[in-house]
Amino acid sequence: MKQLYTLLLALCFTTAGAQVTIGLNEMPAAGDDLYRSRAFASPGLDYTTTGPAQTWDFSGLNITADETRSYASVGSTNFVYALIYADLAFNPNRANHVTDGVDIPFNQLLPITNPYTFFFRSSSQYKKVGYGAEIAGIPVPITFTQQDIIYQLPLNYGDQSFSSSNYQLSIPNLAFYGYSQDRTNDVDGWGTITTPAGTFDALRVHTTLAGRDSINLDTLGLGFAIPRPLVHEYKWLSPGKRVPVLQINTTELFGLQVITDVWFWDEPRSIDVVAPLASTLCAGGEYTLTYDETGSYNVGSFLIQANTFTAELSDANGDFTNAVAIGDVTTTQSGTITITIPANTPPGTGYRIRVNASSPATTGNDNGFAITVVPGTPPVANATAGGPTSFCDGASVTLSADQDPGYTYQWLLDGNVINGATAPDLQVVAGGAYAVVVTNTCGNDQSADVAVTVDPLPVHVLDQASYFACQGDSVTIAGVDQSGLDDLAYQWNLDGNVLAGATTSTIATDVPGIYTLVVTDTLTGCFYTTADGVFQAGAVPTATITALGDTSFCAGGSVVLDAAVADPLATYAWSLDGNAISGATSATLTADPTGLYTVVVTSDEGCSSDPSAAVEVTENPAPPQPVITQGADTLYASGSGSFAWSLFGNPIPGATDPFIETATSGDYTVTLTDANGCTSTSAPYTYIATGLTPVVSGAPAVFPNPSEGLFTIRLPQGPSAGDQYRVLDVTGKLVMQGSLSGPESTIDLGAQDTGVYFLQLLSNGTTHTVRLVRR
Repeated sequence: MKQLYTLLLALCFTTAGAQVTIGLNEMPAAGDDLYRSRAFASPGLDYTTTGPAQTWDFSGLNITADETRSYASVGSTNFVYALIYADLAFNPNRANHVTDGVDIPFNQLLPITNPYTFFFRSSSQYKKVGYGAEIAGIPVPITFTQQDIIYQLPLNYGDQSFSSSNYQLSIPNLAFYGYSQDRTNDVDGWGTITTPAGTFDALRVHTTLAGRDSINLDTLGLGFAIPRPLVHEYKWLSPGKRVPVLQINTTELFGLQVITDVWFWDEPRSIDVVAPLASTLCAGGEYTLTYDETGSYNVGSFLIQANTFTAELSDANGDFTNAVAIGDVTTTQSGTITITIPANTPPGTGYRIRVNASSPATTGNDNGFAITVVPGTPPVANATAGGPTSFCDGASVTLSADQDPGYTYQWLLDGNVINGATAPDLQVVAGGAYAVVVTNTCGNDQSADVAVTVDPLPVHVLDQASYFACQGDSVTIAGVDQSGLDDLAYQWNLDGNVLAGATTSTIATDVPGIYTLVVTDTLTGCFYTTADGVFQAGAVPTATITALGDTSFCAGGSVVLDAAVADPLATYAWSLDGNAISGATSATLTADPTGLYTVVVTSDEGCSSDPSAAVEVTENPAPPQPVITQGADTLYASGSGSFAWSLFGNPIPGATDPFIETATSGDYTVTLTDANGCTSTSAPYTYIATGLTPVVSGAPAVFPNPSEGLFTIRLPQGPSAGDQYRVLDVTGKLVMQGSLSGPESTIDLGAQDTGVYFLQLLSNGTTHTVRLVRR
């Protein structure tokens, strides 16, 4: 565990190392228990390299001893000291924490007991203010004449400081001792430093101590001063740590620095047995023991043995006096040890296990609960596969453990318990690393992993569930990838049969049926078949027009055209001469204008027919309305065709000529029917019969009348110079004129339309009008 922690710290500081500031929080305080390890003072340690953005590596230090220094409040000491060093602002000897011991030279030779060193910490400085020691059982405060200012705070790269300090110690009737010192601090580097305890951001402080001792022996009357060798302290201070993460002390001898001490911040060493550990073990059984350590242990070097963690088994009462070594591993980190319970271990219920370290020697804590050792054979776990362990999603493989009536089973996936998987066999459908833990009264064992690989299916879906087109039209069916896989092959099926050549993810087709797409991952062979895509083709109706009557008729008539099909939901679109007839959407159409009629029929599925064959409709115009004129007792009708006369609206039998002679008064009409059967009826003509046949003396005669065009004019008196004639139609328009010659003259109206004309004769100064009927 510590190895992982150290690695994470190292990675963090490697990428995020930065210049730091050291202040009040990094100075010892009352209540602190500061632990550090002493390292072997190898002459090859590089303590001189420094500067900005440095990376110092002291991870190979080996431990020779350790030290815990505790700090307490001034008030927790002797009343005399508490008074002299009271934490009061006006007190020149003010202190706010104290630790056991003193660094007075030769203190072992002096008759002092219960020594203390008093310090004061503030935001601006950290200093040593004095000592306390009992001489002959009497507490004696030893205050500094000049206090030793250890640091001017805060510390930053490039800072320098100097301080002088001194104190005196007088032992009546024995000796006088005095000490003075010059301290120089130079913050000469920053960066990251790695020790066996981890990696830290740090400031490097180089301290030089120049000390002098003064001794006067009362009993001999001798006094002398002793200059000390120059001492160098190389300290790496890190935020949050109240003791240097590394300190290397040297002493100058003949101009050379000799390393005298190496200390680094450390955690207290401890070793714990941690789960899993069964409460019942078998004599002769082999197990894996997990342990967790704190603190630092030696990697080994010249004269320093590499650390070994050794597991020990107590006796049946938990006593380790005659502990039995049951396994070991050479390392400095937490981990596991393969242990073997000796086969001759007596059965018992009070055994304990602990792990000890050899370098430095450390006794670990026992496992914390009683262990039962029984005779028997520990289980052996073995897992085998009943088929391929690499398969496509949707398939499976059965894993089996060796079976024994005394075993219980628990399957694991990627190291995690599979809930409910407690049978000897396990059907596996998902990928991962599978193992089985088998347990009996002697303990448990875990099999080697069986790696199962489940290849994903190349899942596709069709872009639609159903498709529709009119018969003869095509649709495009597409497979949509849901898998994200590459190297895929495609094959389309129609009604369960392979479609040759249809090997892309889309298909265009006009053949109705059920389509499926089979997609294969060519790398794994896994395939996937889509759900059905149903393609339905709609029937295209045939448009046919049936005329429900004569398609040729007279003006005002019509004919019904019928295009109805069996589909009651079909719609219709009629056209006349190729142009859509607005609103004509019914199955039938009443047609009256002349032209060519067609229809397009669309089924309820939206399929439209081709235009039908055209049906020609002809609307014949009515003939011109005949006009009735009277000549004596004869009524004449204009126009050409067949005639039917009526009196007061009642047909006159046999009256089918263009004229009628009558002696009956009344309202006469005549109906003209042309060659198309179309009729036109004249306006009523009121005829008044006199009962007499008028004879007009000297009146011209015109015959035949009616005629097919040739009319003969006879003048009773014969022609005279200047006789003229004119022919007018019923509208009064002049259509012919000329001179009369001889007793009879002929005019030809054959080039004129049939109908009634009026002949005006100008003879002998008299005008005669004769009605002509051109048939």
